[in-house]
Amino acid sequence: MAEQALHEHLPDGPQFSEAVASFLCETLSDATKSLAVRIKNSPDTENEGDTPPSSEREFDESQPLFNVPYARNPNFGGRSASLKQLFEMWKPRSKGRIAIVGLGGIGKTELMVEFTYRLREVSPDVPIFWFRSIDLLSSPEASSTSSSSATGMQMDKWLETERSSKSLLVVDPGESFQCITQHYGDDHLLDKLRLYHGSCIILTRDAQSGRSFAGPHGLCELGDLDLDICTTLLHCRLGPLAQGSSSEIEEVAQSMSCLPGAILQTARLITATGMTVAQFLELYNSSDSMKFRLFGKLDRFSSPDPKFSVIGKGVVDVRAFRKEFPKASRILYQIYFLGGKSVPVNLFFATEDLDMVIFLFILKGHLLLVNDSMHQSHTIHPLVYLAMGALLEGPRTEAEDDHIKEELEWFVEIVTTFSEWYPDADNEDRTWWRNCFTHLLGGCDLQINSLRVEIAKIHRKEAAYFKQRGRYTDALRMTLLAKNVLSVAPSSDHLSILQDQITLLDLLGRYRDVQKALQDYPKDDEEQMVLWKKRMQARLEQADGAARYESATQILHHVRSARETGCHSRVDLLQSIDDYGWILMLKGRVLDASNECRRALAGRTSSFGMSHTDTLASFHHLASILRLEGRYEEGLHYAQEAIRGRENILGPNHPDTLHSKIFKAQILNATAVMLSDFDEAETLLVDSSNRLSSILSESHPIIMASRSDRALVMLGRGKYEAAEQMNSATLSSRQGGPWMEAATHPDTLTSKHQLAEILWRKEGCLAADALSDEVFIDRTEILTKGTIAGDDFHPDQLTSLQLRAIVLSGLGEHLAALQKIDIALEGRRTLLGPNHPDVYMSMTWKGEIMRSQLPADPDKRAHILEEIESLHRQALDGLTFTYGSQHQSTLQAMTHLALAKAERGPPGHSEAVTLHHILFRAYLHSLSDLHPETLKAKSRLATAMRTMSPKFQSEAKTLWREACGGFAKSLGVDAYLTLMAYKGYEKFLRGFPDQ
Repeated sequence: MAEQALHEHLPDGPQFSEAVASFLCETLSDATKSLAVRIKNSPDTENEGDTPPSSEREFDESQPLFNVPYARNPNFGGRSASLKQLFEMWKPRSKGRIAIVGLGGIGKTELMVEFTYRLREVSPDVPIFWFRSIDLLSSPEASSTSSSSATGMQMDKWLETERSSKSLLVVDPGESFQCITQHYGDDHLLDKLRLYHGSCIILTRDAQSGRSFAGPHGLCELGDLDLDICTTLLHCRLGPLAQGSSSEIEEVAQSMSCLPGAILQTARLITATGMTVAQFLELYNSSDSMKFRLFGKLDRFSSPDPKFSVIGKGVVDVRAFRKEFPKASRILYQIYFLGGKSVPVNLFFATEDLDMVIFLFILKGHLLLVNDSMHQSHTIHPLVYLAMGALLEGPRTEAEDDHIKEELEWFVEIVTTFSEWYPDADNEDRTWWRNCFTHLLGGCDLQINSLRVEIAKIHRKEAAYFKQRGRYTDALRMTLLAKNVLSVAPSSDHLSILQDQITLLDLLGRYRDVQKALQDYPKDDEEQMVLWKKRMQARLEQADGAARYESATQILHHVRSARETGCHSRVDLLQSIDDYGWILMLKGRVLDASNECRRALAGRTSSFGMSHTDTLASFHHLASILRLEGRYEEGLHYAQEAIRGRENILGPNHPDTLHSKIFKAQILNATAVMLSDFDEAETLLVDSSNRLSSILSESHPIIMASRSDRALVMLGRGKYEAAEQMNSATLSSRQGGPWMEAATHPDTLTSKHQLAEILWRKEGCLAADALSDEVFIDRTEILTKGTIAGDDFHPDQLTSLQLRAIVLSGLGEHLAALQKIDIALEGRRTLLGPNHPDVYMSMTWKGEIMRSQLPADPDKRAHILEEIESLHRQALDGLTFTYGSQHQSTLQAMTHLALAKAERGPPGHSEAVTLHHILFRAYLHSLSDLHPETLKAKSRLATAMRTMSPKFQSEAKTLWREACGGFAKSLGVDAYLTLMAYKGYEKFLRGFPDQ
């Protein structure tokens, strides 16, 4: 009865059936074409305003500066506020960046077309260039279905030519916004667009994509059209016979959610079939097939056919259904093996024709699937899912052999399609996919080679996801799974997985495992594979320590040369340059390393942009080298850039981000003046190393280095006991570290040197004597050829040589000390240049060592003092320029100068007192009244004051007593420095027995 009543209100049966059939055939053909386009990864470029694409309209060659590929819509309306906002945001010659954001079909293109034509009217001299989704990339993979752009070339090539700053570039990527954010060879469209000299407007469907290009203040968001405008739009697009009342047209517009695209599609349907609006509404409200055809969604109702249901249970008889409808049954198998829940629409449509979906959903009347329009997915009915499970997992008869074979073919196809659509590393929405993958594995026969390949591909995608987020252990686990699955796979896939495994082991600091994996790495004649293995071998030797630096340098130099002369990608070439610069830095050739790393950074910035991970790695490496060059301000700038970029791209908790923060803390510690500066450095170190500890092992070199850096912070703050304990613990960890020769590894020797320096400051030269000599000998043997001449030096070795000279001088071996400090000074000049802060420190310590052996002859004494003061003043000027006047290194040079002034007798006493007073105030202001250096400065001031004049004796005695009390309070009454302070006070008192 319902059907009869419905037909009475529709056009004549045969005519209407023919009209609907014609329309459905036409739209089904469109759906098939659309499906083919989807499979080829080409976006739908249909314009919502029905204007012809650029390939179908002729352009006026006399006006080459306006290539908008759409005609102006004479019926445009309803967007006056958005147009006004656009004109307010667009500024000529301002290099503006605007993103128009709105749902698909909401009218973004129509708005932009109207804007460009109006802009042309008011500013005819403004060049306007328009690129659609098919015009973005010139690579055949990305634009295989596209015609040539109206500009004569694709956008990626077009952007390589400089354009006028007053021009306007419109980019309409449709569904393919990801094309401008992905790499195709050396191209990265988003960075190119950011560097474009003129203004640029991008059309996108989500605010996040728009914000990534235009920033938070460059968004023009389109909301729904007013209902009145939508009603007018529908009314104008209806044919003369397809009219209805105002309320009916308004109801249709509301049913279409006020989306212009849906309204235009509905108008075409009503007009093409000869219906009235009232007839369409009646049909629409009674027919799911029409709803699905229009919007791809269904209401939750249906009545299962009793023929294919188990009476009383409502479960479809899958066996009978398979015999009757084999194609539809294939769809059920696919969804069952994909987990039974929330199958994405795009994955579902990727392998099945839209006609089959309608056939399964509608025409046979079964409640098999439920559409979830909010999440754009289909869900299999739970009862059907259970029936499928009973069929597949229950006993199978011999008669079903053909069905089982057919099901196996379907399963292989399911896994293949699933692996192709499995999210890449950039996609965070992975829960459904992982659950389905687990379900797939349960029924997967890994004896089939094609299945092994696809399963391994999914494991590798998961590994790439974890690696990109710094979860190296999880990434390694997934890589090993892929390796195990693909043990008999084609060699190219197997080699790629081995490369992934070795790279992750290297990142995790598991160098012994890297060594074993490289030994198992099969030989390959392909040059790219050979160079990759050589690079990893060099990285292993580089990590293992200085004994292998020379071999690593030769290998990396060979790799760089091969990639410069061969046909290799620019990514690999710039990586090899950066690698070579890094090994030069480790060898102590700091200036050469700086040139190489700057070259790599310049190439990466121009090729990949500022936000590429390789560029950020160059920022980090160059910052490290600049710190060694003593160029702290510039190094801090690059470190900040590395942190900013890595936080944005990799996240705040990625190991690379945290490593850059640890390095920033190293610079902050090296340049710290106030206690608050040390606090800032320590806070950054502790926070970053704590986060890293949850990602990397406790024995990882970066973790141990951060603890070593924290010990240096303690030393700078005057907490000698804590510094010694932390250094001793770090030294113990490094001696059992992951290297092949841990006892002589450069990091181990660094901890030994730091411990020797702490012992020297905390307990004097005698306590540091043996260790300082051992470290100098080891560093000379490991880091250099042992000649101690020419340029056969290493910065770390020279640092130990200077400490050795200071200790020997303190032990009274002045001649040997002077010889060593001369070598340290000349070696630092050769390696680091004449203006390096370490050179100035060697200068002032040479002057101090010379002061300890002044001759008694007045003339010789005066001459040597002139030379000593010249060294101190030159050092003081250089250190002040680098660190400022309040840094501890600067104050050390000023202390040496004050002591030299006092050696001149009464003429120099006044200057000495003045300098010691300045020093005491500086230490008191920068550090604290109980810092060892402040207390030492106080005792020196007391001695200088009493030496200058007896009238200051009372004040001098007070200062001495305060210094002794301060040492006892801060370090303890039995501490070496406390005892030495009291001995100095006794000597001070013995010098003036009359008082």
